Amino acid sequence: MQNFIKLNINKEMQSYFLGFLFSIVLTVVPFILAIQKIFCNEINYIIFLSCAISQIIIHFIYFLHLNFSVEKRWNLITLLFVVVIIFIVVFGSIWIMYNLNHHIM
Repeated sequence: MQNFIKLNINKEMQSYFLGFLFSIVLTVVPFILAIQKIFCNEINYIIFLSCAISQIIIHFIYFLHLNFSVEKRWNLITLLFVVVIIFIVVFGSIWIMYNLNHHIM
């Protein structure tokens, strides 16, 4: 029983440590690219966006422990619901502000 607890804690700590390392790398790379200006602006934007999206995925997998297993399915459904609500609020607000600006001008 104690070996199972040690193994489980060890795997959990290993998961957190690996996620932390990925997060550090995905944070430092855009900073270095922004400071050094190694590539042109378009390529830098693409790299920044890919690092941001991959960092979101890394956080979901390693820190929130989201996966496609049957036990975690409700967590994924809840996450998708939250993403849809945020999408509606953000783009609905942008649409309303655009229409107000269009009708005022």
